[in-house]
Amino acid sequence: MNRSSTPSAPHGRGALGRTFANAGKLLGGKAAAGLIGLVYLSLAARTLGPTDFGLLVSVNFYALLVGNFCVLQGWHTLVRHGSGDLASRDPDAFVALCSWVAKIEIASGVAAMLLCAALSGVVGSRLGWPPQIAPLAALYALAIVSNTQTTPAAVLNLFGRFDLLSMQQASGPMLRLLGAGLAWLLDAGLSGFLLAWLAGSIGEGLLQWWLGLRELHRRGLLRPPTDEASAAIITRHPGIVRFLLTNNLDIGLNDAANRVTPLLVGALLTPAAVGLYHLATRLGAVLQQPMMVLGRTVYPELATLAASGALGPLQHLIWRTGAITLTAGIVVLGGFALIGPWLLTAIGGSGFDAAYALLLWLAAGRSLQLLGFPFGSALIALGHPGLSLRINLIVSLLMLPVLLGLLEQQGLLGAGLHAALQALLMTAALIVVQTRLIRQKARCASST
Repeated sequence: MNRSSTPSAPHGRGALGRTFANAGKLLGGKAAAGLIGLVYLSLAARTLGPTDFGLLVSVNFYALLVGNFCVLQGWHTLVRHGSGDLASRDPDAFVALCSWVAKIEIASGVAAMLLCAALSGVVGSRLGWPPQIAPLAALYALAIVSNTQTTPAAVLNLFGRFDLLSMQQASGPMLRLLGAGLAWLLDAGLSGFLLAWLAGSIGEGLLQWWLGLRELHRRGLLRPPTDEASAAIITRHPGIVRFLLTNNLDIGLNDAANRVTPLLVGALLTPAAVGLYHLATRLGAVLQQPMMVLGRTVYPELATLAASGALGPLQHLIWRTGAITLTAGIVVLGGFALIGPWLLTAIGGSGFDAAYALLLWLAAGRSLQLLGFPFGSALIALGHPGLSLRINLIVSLLMLPVLLGLLEQQGLLGAGLHAALQALLMTAALIVVQTRLIRQKARCASST
């Protein structure tokens, strides 16, 4: 390789410092993307009104849900196993691993697009989509491109190019804003905004791939893998297939609540309720963005600590990260409590302040997730994605009938109550399981 790319072994405060330093680079892009996103969101909501806005986000949620479950994303797999190849100074093994993960991600992405397009008519009839948007809903399956960008993102993460990741994060929202502005000027209605959002998703995914491939080329790693290295992937990384499948199912279940809930809201309530839910969710995503950013920056540190057997510093990093992010979440929740109605009306227009109580419950759930996310990342870093998957699966299945009952009894507010209860159960389970696992590993280490 042209330059050293071996991750350093973090310990204690150094790992926490690197985590938040790298997160700071990404948060700049996330902040810009968030602000731009609120602008195009406001433009769409004010132009379309709650009902058509609800239809717009229903189509978007459907495509993303199919992508979440069907695309085999390679981020965790490449970071966990690729960091070992880089540490052992084996560029051929790293190139082969990158190629293997990328092929799986792209092939599963194409399959997801075809499935999404094929089922759009059936799903649309259940969710009350008007017949005239059915062809556009099928075309919108191309938005799944945004789900197939994690392999190049992992490359940039491994080489510390958080500056490029930050720049890329604003690309999709910027394209959506430009497209939404054009749709508004042309009075293109729901179809115009659908095409604008589609363009943003495609552009964001393609840019991520270009940046990742460019970084590999810069380091002399953009080349066909050798036959020997390709054949040795499974033996060099035992359990990699199981890790990939288990981790992706875990990710799909984790994201499903964000995708399934609005679709159930549309099926049981109205498209307008979906619009209210989405606006409240996007404002609550102010809390989700730090979690996503820190997840990308803390995971390599956790993986390195786990590989070196530094269980004490690993547990210290987990608790400090969770405590800091939970505190930030509570502060933002307090801000929503004070200015929530004004904020909803300012962004969405008249009638959107009806989502105020929903916003508070969603934000409470996000705050709990901020505490729990480093514990889930640690389970994956310790090589136990199956534990995180089982927790996710059990809690999701237990809470699904609760969601249906709450929507029937409480209407739209039930979605917020469900989000808070599910986050509480999930976070508590992750903390208990991860803490027990660390204690078990520490006892095993002391007895040997």
